[in-house]
This record gives sequence, structure tokens and C-alpha cells, in this order.
Amino acid sequence: MEKVKLQDLPSGRDGNGYITINGRVIKGFTITKIDGTIETKKDSRQFLGERVEQSAVRGLRVSGNIGYAHTTSALLEAIRDYKNGGDYPDITVQYYAEKTGRGRSEIVMTGVIIDTIGMGMLDDSSDAAMITDSPFTANDFDIISSFKE
Repeated sequence: MEKVKLQDLPSGRDGNGYITINGRVIKGFTITKIDGTIETKKDSRQFLGERVEQSAVRGLRVSGNIGYAHTTSALLEAIRDYKNGGDYPDITVQYYAEKTGRGRSEIVMTGVIIDTIGMGMLDDSSDAAMITDSPFTANDFDIISSFKE
């Protein structure tokens, strides 16, 4: 078996979040970190007379955690419009990891609902960027590009 070298593993450093407002797709925020996951939804049952419980996959759930920075006011404005009676914004999150020799793995998640929308923060003891961390769910995902095998 060939040894895996750390230098050959891609780092995940790039991603953006997009929102659709009135049919227009605009950059809504910059991703600082993300961990998208696919969870299986299972049904388990132990039939009468059987000693072993069986499980079956009945669906999937796309979720994760995201850290993001408001680089535009578009997301916050879209949430304000929703609060005032408009539609919830159509949020798409797209990100990739890339490494020379391995190629690029790019993922897009659609129908994203971010649990916590940051409105801004002030802290006189910090010069760090204003980052909001939040769980999220998504209605679907797709793979735009994959690493080379």
C-alpha cells in the first residue's frame, strides 16, 4: 500500500454562499469554515421471534456547521425582507478543496437554511474578523467536480 503524504492532501480554503433574490443570484457571504455532512435516516425493527434487530436506510439528511462573514449586506437584508412578509431567501452554498495533482472537489448545497444569522458584533478586546458560526440544513447537494482517482 502506498504511503499517503500530508503534502498531497488538499486543504479546504475556498468557498462562498450565494442567495437568490427576485431571480438574481448574488454573493451573500464568505465562508470561513464549513463541514457539510450527509446523515442516513434509518428505520430499525426487531421482528417477533428474531434475536437480531435489522436496519434499513429510509432517506438522507444534509446538514453541517458553517462559519461565515458578512462581506455584503445581502443576506441580512434578505432576512429582514422575510421578517417583513417576503419569501425566505433561496440560499446556495458552494465550496471546494483543490490540490495540484489531485484536482478539485467542488460541492454545492441548495435550499440551505442557516440556523443563526449574525447581525454584527462589537468587541473592544478583539481585532479579529466578525465571524458567525451556525448549524445548517440543506434540501439537496451535488458534486460539481471530483478529485482524480
